[in-house]
Amino acid sequence: MTIQDIKNKFERGLKDKYSKAEIDVIFYSLAEKYLRKDKSIIRLALHESWSEIEESKLLFDLALFDLQKGKPYQYVLGECDFMGNQLYINQNVLIPRPETEELIEWVIEDYKLEKTDFSGNIIDIGTGSGAIAIALKKNFPNTKVYALDISKEALEVAKRNAAINQVKIEFIQFDILQNDYSDLPKFDLIVSNPPYIPEKEKEIMQPEVVNNEPHKALFVPNEEPLLFYKKIKDFSVENLNTNGRIYLEIHQDLKEETEKVFKSDFKEVKAKKDISQNWRMLQVKN
Repeated sequence: MTIQDIKNKFERGLKDKYSKAEIDVIFYSLAEKYLRKDKSIIRLALHESWSEIEESKLLFDLALFDLQKGKPYQYVLGECDFMGNQLYINQNVLIPRPETEELIEWVIEDYKLEKTDFSGNIIDIGTGSGAIAIALKKNFPNTKVYALDISKEALEVAKRNAAINQVKIEFIQFDILQNDYSDLPKFDLIVSNPPYIPEKEKEIMQPEVVNNEPHKALFVPNEEPLLFYKKIKDFSVENLNTNGRIYLEIHQDLKEETEKVFKSDFKEVKAKKDISQNWRMLQVKN
């Protein structure tokens, strides 16, 4: 059996779900992990027979089975990249999205333009895999970064990722909707990608997302789509330092409503479009 034989099997099995280019990305990512060789070597050896291929056949078969059932390939692979950082992920955390990378790029760009050595306190509310907290700590090593999540299982993933990426982060199990946050310190930067999708939108979303990713991290009640933004605003009123900032990922259809949540208590609120020209980011200044 050659690598090409396995690749052909993936192309046949996934042709109804993915484009050929997408299948290539998925296959070579799995092959690199299972065969423990760089993609460049694998691409040059498609017609060779290796002992590692036979040893990994079951892993490839199980992966193909999961992919055919609609499991996102990042969960099958068990890892993904965010801002150049390798992250372990499972179904207890969201798969980090490019839109969230754009939010963090905005933060980094703003602070690096204005501050030569940012060393304040940062908090990531609803940290999930820890992607945001880790990216910020790596870019601002002199800060103290806190990361909150209600989910114990998510925090276990985030702690593992902090260890993988060799950064020190203070992880706290915390329900932003219920907890008294008066014991937390003051922050110079508050960042969050909170749940913001109304339940009614499930029916128009990709089944791979709805059937696999944690609903607590995605959905809010139809009648309270801004629930988390209101709580983050209350938290920020109490815990954001003078001249501090908030950066949030937002629902593209709720830009104006989300802006209104913050305008009554903060001096400057600015929205930004993502690369697809959707309103997906908000910056708030104290």
